[in-house]
Amino acid sequence: MKPQVLQVARRLIEFPSVSATSNVSISEYIASLLERGGFAIERIKYRDAAGVEKLCIAAKLGKGRGGLSLTGHSDVVPAPPEGWTASPFKARVQGGKLYGRGACDMKGPVAAALCAALRFRPGQLRAPLYFICTADEEVRARGAREVVRNSRLFREAAGGYGLICEPTRLRVIHAHKGSLHLEIRSRGRAAHTSTLKGVNANIAMIPFLAEMKKIYELVLRSPRYRNEEFQPPQSEWSIGINDHNIATNVTPVQSVCTIRYRPMPGVDTEGLIRRTRELAQRHGLAFKVHWVGAHLYTPPDSPLVRLALELTGTRSSRSVPYGTDGAAYAKRMKHLVVLGPGDIAQAHTVDEWVEIDQLHWAEELYARFIERVCTRLP
Repeated sequence: MKPQVLQVARRLIEFPSVSATSNVSISEYIASLLERGGFAIERIKYRDAAGVEKLCIAAKLGKGRGGLSLTGHSDVVPAPPEGWTASPFKARVQGGKLYGRGACDMKGPVAAALCAALRFRPGQLRAPLYFICTADEEVRARGAREVVRNSRLFREAAGGYGLICEPTRLRVIHAHKGSLHLEIRSRGRAAHTSTLKGVNANIAMIPFLAEMKKIYELVLRSPRYRNEEFQPPQSEWSIGINDHNIATNVTPVQSVCTIRYRPMPGVDTEGLIRRTRELAQRHGLAFKVHWVGAHLYTPPDSPLVRLALELTGTRSSRSVPYGTDGAAYAKRMKHLVVLGPGDIAQAHTVDEWVEIDQLHWAEELYARFIERVCTRLP
């Protein structure tokens, strides 16, 4: 008996797989469903920055390379109970909607993709079907980066088509922005502020911040940093500052500036990084690149996008300003679209929900994708 999408989605929600905790239990549950469906399973394990054990699953049905990959993630953002009508990790159904943390982002979509994949058997396939579910998508796509780096099955799949099953209301997304995270630090010397013997780390940071304001204005105003395929067509050079001071009568011993930016196709991200590094060095500050996530871009006239439009019955694909695991996958997998049930506006919200009809439609859509890509002759 094949699993039912609502049943699987409810079970996934009941795993409290917040990114700061281990996702091993939910990953093993997903792996058990796939194993019973005849998939070969690859487990990609790692420990996060806090030493917490994480597990990504890559699975394969059929033989060969390429084919079709359905991808998702098992982690969710925190769900403080304040404001929730019921427990965030107790799934409930009301008014045609499934409620619970991750219902939309993205345990509902993962359930739809799982149920579609489990309809098929190896003998039906002429090209392989892959299923990839990661940890830490909400933490700079850490799990996807581990998959790209260490998964044999992902290397096999990379030449084929990939569906990132994040919520898009089943609209075809051919592009999303990337991500950039920089950190700049100055060091001072602590002392009681009455003594004038301290060195205030913030003072060293101020001239650098003035330079960052220039870049902030540049990326918002210059045509070089715009891409009209996106709304908005530019990205903010988002500047954060914190000295983490222990008391107001102690000279700040450190000053930390964080830069976040969402690069788009055609934007010289490396030039922005280089300019910021040079300015930091000029002002005697420590500079670190924490993360550069690639943008996702599959040409709107590509065979994958055309197929997705045909199967969804829509006329044109879109771009979105947020990111997905595609920031990691796009380095090796060149044919990717984002396509999933639910509305991104519901992601990360109190009383998060997804329409149950969307889950059923998504399951049928993913099954049609598998039929077209994996069960027919080229």
